[in-house]
Amino acid sequence: MENRQDSSNNNDNKNYKRKRENDNNFIDINANAAKSITDLWQQYSPTAWSEMYNEYVKYTIRMTEIYQEYAKSYERMTDLYKELAINAEKMTELYKESAKRTEKMSKHWFNYFSWMKPLSENKEEK
Repeated sequence: MENRQDSSNNNDNKNYKRKRENDNNFIDINANAAKSITDLWQQYSPTAWSEMYNEYVKYTIRMTEIYQEYAKSYERMTDLYKELAINAEKMTELYKESAKRTEKMSKHWFNYFSWMKPLSENKEEK
């Protein structure tokens, strides 16, 4: 009979220990859940959302400024390319004019010196 009571007590003790372990696990799970819920609340609370929204607004404003600066610099580059094209046309005209004047000068000097004979021909005649 005592054996039965001892085994019954052992079973009760084992059951009690299991129940206690399960309760401890449940408490740990609840503590972790509460902690994660707290973390989520802090992360997604109205204050956090407000801060995130404010940061997004600042980001959007800065990106708008950057795009406006880009547009201005792009317009400036376009103006510079137009100016460069105009200057290239002017340079082409100047080169053409220079070629014409060089040709005129060459013809003038050629005509001026054409009456002269080369020195080698003069030596041969003597």
